[in-house]
Amino acid sequence: MLARLFVASVAYGVTQTGWAHALSTDPTVIERINVGLVLPSELSLTWIFWLLFGLWVAQNSDRARYLFLGAGSGVGMGSIVAPIGIDMSMLSLGVALLIGAWICRGQPSNKWIAAITVSVFGAMTISMVFSAHIDISQDPLIRIIAVISMMFGASFIGGLLRQFVVWFPGQTPMGLRILSSWTVAFVTMQIAMSAVG
Repeated sequence: MLARLFVASVAYGVTQTGWAHALSTDPTVIERINVGLVLPSELSLTWIFWLLFGLWVAQNSDRARYLFLGAGSGVGMGSIVAPIGIDMSMLSLGVALLIGAWICRGQPSNKWIAAITVSVFGAMTISMVFSAHIDISQDPLIRIIAVISMMFGASFIGGLLRQFVVWFPGQTPMGLRILSSWTVAFVTMQIAMSAVG
């Protein structure tokens, strides 16, 4: 189990490196993360998508396949549709805020509503990534790499948090609500900074 977890962690790190190079992410992004400054909107939204997806999967383990189906279809559809010239960052963060607030309640989600919601959120997220890198996002290979990386990150975090549910069944429900509340706070900060900026 530990060996598989190690291999998955290494693969995840390699994928993240590929994601950064594929989308020409400036190396200073890492420095900005370390000092806690504002992330580029597309990068912060990607991490928010991954975390919220993982939390939702962990909270609704019996409905995980519907969430994966929704995420895959949304990200795939968002990669097919050409990036639109409208800044959807505030709308995307608003959707993220609603999802995080729902997870905080600790209530099970309707499988189809959850699938549709995560599909819309996934499409918005990948569209934001492509819109921020419009010069290279027209390349089909770049789009494929971005979709694979997006889904791999979501699957990794979703699988990891779902495994924590198995390992710590008693503590996980409260832990998920705490993590989701932190995510809500982070999203709220992003909205406030976007509004001020």
